[in-house]
Amino acid sequence: MFFGICNQWDRHVLFTLGKFTKIIEPGLYFHIPFLQGIKRIVDIRIVTYTVPLQKGLTKDNIPVEVDAIVFYKVTNVKDAVLNVDDYHKATQLSVRSAIRDMVGKSTLDELLSQRDKIGDIVREHTSELVTQWGVLIVTVEIKDVIVSKELEDSIAREPAAEREKRARILLAKSEELAADAIVNASTKYASDPVALQLRSMNMLYEMCMEGKSTMVFVPTVNTGNGMPSIIGIEGIQSLLVQNKVSESKQEKSPDNLAQESDEN
Repeated sequence: MFFGICNQWDRHVLFTLGKFTKIIEPGLYFHIPFLQGIKRIVDIRIVTYTVPLQKGLTKDNIPVEVDAIVFYKVTNVKDAVLNVDDYHKATQLSVRSAIRDMVGKSTLDELLSQRDKIGDIVREHTSELVTQWGVLIVTVEIKDVIVSKELEDSIAREPAAEREKRARILLAKSEELAADAIVNASTKYASDPVALQLRSMNMLYEMCMEGKSTMVFVPTVNTGNGMPSIIGIEGIQSLLVQNKVSESKQEKSPDNLAQESDEN
């Protein structure tokens, strides 16, 4: 009779004349040579599997590469030995196929923003198959979603464009509110000349308080609207009109007419 030792993290599968007999637990055990033998040793610890980059097209036809990590372990040693040739290879291929399938059913935004949710969906989809092999998928983590450099730049510009759109909308609304306020203020000033005069004086006071430039006040013609005209434009225009009127009067005076007749 032979004996063997099973480690705490292993399970030995004993066969008698090629027929499954039992699962040997950790510790010392004995078996009959030539009639019985240990055909498989199964590690029941959690296995970490790094999924190679899986290429595919998203639902919105964008090429991506998905990088993931899978954690799984054997929960039924008998099924893992009898129902599948290599439960490691079968489980890993099943996870890779599920990831590619999920990429084709998801948009790029979903892959980037809902990695945890997509990992859970892949785990649930794979668990239906690997349960027959005595394997439990503990978790599937999507590490990274890789897109081309050109698409990455386009994706980076999209939030900036969205922020620019919101800023322009807010600016337009602010301009509308300011225009409404100016219209309301002009209505009040039109009905109250004193208020308009006080506002004009306040504007002059604010300009003087800035202290960044020299203010020169030019006397202007009082237009009656309570607002001083800019650099005396109205006064200058009045002087020009008066000069034209006086010149025309001089040209039409009797002395000028007589002088013109003598010259003729």
